[in-house]
Amino acid sequence: MGLLNRAEARGCAKIPLMNTLQTLDELYHPVLDVLDDVRGLINQVWEDALRLVRIDMGPLPKAGGKLLRPALCLLSAGAIGGQNLRQYARLGAAFEALHIASLAHDDVIDRALLRRGNSSLNALWDNHAAVLGGDYLVARAVNMLAAYDSCPVIDNAITSVRRMAEGELLFFGRGFDSITCEECVQLAEQKTASLFAEACSAPTYIVDASYREALYRFGTALGIAFQLTDDLLDVTQSTANLGKPACGDIAEGKITVPIILLREALEGEDLVHFEGLRGTELSSEDREWITGQVERTGAGQRAEAEARRYAGEALTWAGRLPKGVYRDSMEGIAEFVVSRSA
Repeated sequence: MGLLNRAEARGCAKIPLMNTLQTLDELYHPVLDVLDDVRGLINQVWEDALRLVRIDMGPLPKAGGKLLRPALCLLSAGAIGGQNLRQYARLGAAFEALHIASLAHDDVIDRALLRRGNSSLNALWDNHAAVLGGDYLVARAVNMLAAYDSCPVIDNAITSVRRMAEGELLFFGRGFDSITCEECVQLAEQKTASLFAEACSAPTYIVDASYREALYRFGTALGIAFQLTDDLLDVTQSTANLGKPACGDIAEGKITVPIILLREALEGEDLVHFEGLRGTELSSEDREWITGQVERTGAGQRAEAEARRYAGEALTWAGRLPKGVYRDSMEGIAEFVVSRSA
């Protein structure tokens, strides 16, 4: 992977990819009206899933989320000449449904009770029902993909689901001594970036196949940058910002790039203290200590620099797309994913 050394990281981690950072609404502007259709489709599927388990839980929570995957799908379609982008709303919604399904399964594995500030499915129901709910969302996603009468689109989407499962299984039961930063990036590519890549490249099976590699590579690099940033935010941001407990990866005993870099930088009593926190219920003081150590050791700067390197790679691939507002937004998203605070 070629992780930057600490000196290099301190020199370039804060170099922006663009001159200004835009909000998601600004970046989504070329497809904002179609995203309303996507949001409606997703909320309907989500509500259908919730109603299947007849539990009185008051007003049904919304699906929420940044809608990055459907937005990228729509922007990609527009960038390569797609007309009437509303015809791609179901395509984008299908990738968001697959994403939500993966979160439902992850929350069961991680025993998480919060997701985006709301109760997770396993908290609303139980683990058994939450797994079935995730399966239901996968099925509904395939239903939406089938509307495009393209076997490659369906095959590639399901392949990304398979790769998510493979990545999780490859890490099962492994500890620090057997996992490298490079393997963490491989997991990010399988669990996160594969769905980004498919969402970006799916329109090429309908519009213009000549941009397939550029969009797939753009989505892959962007997805890795997104996941590395997500892992960093977990150990640098507050619970209020994240919408879930801060330092949750350490509490759950997960191994990520910033956690490996932090562990490598700690010595003596600090290292012993860190090891004692893994897999335990963390206090507010524990979380503050972890965040402070991430800053003090430079582990956060090194992880951020690596995320920005992948965002830069995404920009390179975006540069192969036709110029215009859609490409501009995609390039802006590459900066957004590594500069966000939640």
